[in-house]
Amino acid sequence: MDDTSAASDHWFDPWATSQGPNLKALSATITKLVLQATAKGPQARIRQPRMEQVERVTNIVSCLVANLAAMHQGHPENRRLAIPLRHTSQSRYDRKGFGHLPHVVDAMAAQGLVLKHPAHIKKRRTGIEATGSLLDALLSGTVAEVGRAEGEEIIWLTARMGRDAIGHKLPRQLVDYVDTEETHRLRTEMEEVNTFLATQRLELQGNRQAGFRLTRRFTLRKVTDPHTFNLHGRLYGGFWESMPKSLRGDLRINGEPIADLDFASMFPRLAYSLVGAEPPEGDLYALPGLEGHRAGVKAGFAAMLSSSNEMTRLPSDVKDALPVGWTGRRFAEAIGLKHPALVPLFGMDIAMDLMFTESSILVAVLLRLARMGIAALPMHDGIMVAARHCEAAKKAMLERAAARSRVSIPVVVK
Repeated sequence: MDDTSAASDHWFDPWATSQGPNLKALSATITKLVLQATAKGPQARIRQPRMEQVERVTNIVSCLVANLAAMHQGHPENRRLAIPLRHTSQSRYDRKGFGHLPHVVDAMAAQGLVLKHPAHIKKRRTGIEATGSLLDALLSGTVAEVGRAEGEEIIWLTARMGRDAIGHKLPRQLVDYVDTEETHRLRTEMEEVNTFLATQRLELQGNRQAGFRLTRRFTLRKVTDPHTFNLHGRLYGGFWESMPKSLRGDLRINGEPIADLDFASMFPRLAYSLVGAEPPEGDLYALPGLEGHRAGVKAGFAAMLSSSNEMTRLPSDVKDALPVGWTGRRFAEAIGLKHPALVPLFGMDIAMDLMFTESSILVAVLLRLARMGIAALPMHDGIMVAARHCEAAKKAMLERAAARSRVSIPVVVK
């Protein structure tokens, strides 16, 4: 692999922390070494109250050790921990006291605990990997000792930033909003879900998983738009969301195998509710000529609802998922024939509106089940629960969907 490629990097998580006894003890030992090194090195020029300096270094070391544990134990396919060393202004999304992160990394490298790899401009961030005694200690531990620090923002607001000169979408920008009664309510809901899930035992292939915290992420169409929380709103942060489907059978909730429940064709059904029409019978993603390519049809359907223009070219991921010879126009015509009532919605950029309704239903389901003592792991348009709670979960999903969308959305068990 090209040494400038970031494909194998593990992204630094500032809110990870060493929570278990072994990682805590390891972090404490390293903190002492770092404090001794920085007291003698160039960082000694930085004047801070002693207790404040100790606290900051302790938190940074604990975070770095937790990140390295998560990478080396839980994601061995990743080779480097990509860390941000550029100093930026603080916002509600940042963890305070991490301005000394570069000095701590350098001190750990000087102690032979990590290898530091240089950044490549616009291609790859500075990266580190554990080595020597630190690597040995991490590989003998368990990722279950990785937890979450307090204070993490769980209600995100981002803004679209348009496209660059060659038409590629620019990364969304985090918006540092002012709290309102609405954001307090949204945060309270997510805190209730997270607090309940933190009491549950989640295992994959018999191994307890690292701590997590679900975040709800809203979006503005333009960075200059008023700060509203009625677009997108999907939930992120659960390790199971990026887990291959083939591994779901190895997931256990409190020692029990899971039931995987999905809302059937939720996106098109929510679209039909907007136009006040009844969807056709059967699978709404089934198109003549595209049998066996349901995932591509689903992605293409979402792309048509996400675009603000008529689809003339297929997005690359959709094109790769469809047979050779399918173009944007051909696909749009096929969708139009299948769903004539939805044609007025295509090219109207309403996908984020539908995602908001979808996510609101899902949060309502999670809250309902948590209050019943049932752990549910969200998957955008579905949930996973312990198998014995399948019927109760299915009932909650049907009821909350009907209450929020005023349409009937079937639930299927995979």
